[in-house]
Amino acid sequence: MKKVNYFAKKYKAILFVGLIAFAMPGCSEKTLTQQDVQKDIEEAREATKEAQEKTQAAFQSREQYYADYKATKVSEFEGRIKEIDKRIKDLQKNADKTSNDAASSDIESAIEELQDEKQDIDDKITQVNAIQQEDWSTSYDEINQSIARIEEEIQRLSSSLENTDKNN
Repeated sequence: MKKVNYFAKKYKAILFVGLIAFAMPGCSEKTLTQQDVQKDIEEAREATKEAQEKTQAAFQSREQYYADYKATKVSEFEGRIKEIDKRIKDLQKNADKTSNDAASSDIESAIEELQDEKQDIDDKITQVNAIQQEDWSTSYDEINQSIARIEEEIQRLSSSLENTDKNN
C-alpha cells in the first residue's frame, strides 16, 4: 500500500505540473477582441498607403529622370547639329574659293547630300521629342550614328578640299 500511495502522489504531482504547464499558455495570452482585429487592419492599411506613396514617388522620380535624360541628349544633338551647320557653311565657302571646277562640283554635291541627311536628323529629333521617355533609346542610337556619319563625311570633305587646294 505504501507503494500505491507513493505512485499516486507521484502521478498527482506529475498530473498537477502537466495541468499547470498546459494551462499557463492560455492564461498568458490575451483574448483576441474586435478592437484588436480593427487595430491590425488599420495598421495594415497605413502600411499599404505608405508603400503606395513611396511607390508613386519612385515612379515620379523615374519619369523625371527619363525626361531630364532625354532633354539632355536632345540638347546635345542640337548642339552637334549647330556645329555641323557651321562646318557645312565653312565647306561651302572653301568650295567656292577653289579653282578646280570638278572638285568644287563634287563637293557641292556632297554638301547637298549632307544637308539632306542633316534635315533627316532634324526630323528624327522632332520625332524623339514626341516619343515617350522610356521608348526613345533606339532613336537616340540612330540619331547619334547619323550625326557621327555626317561629322565623318564633313571631315573627309574638308581634308579632300584642303588636298585639292594644295595640289593646285
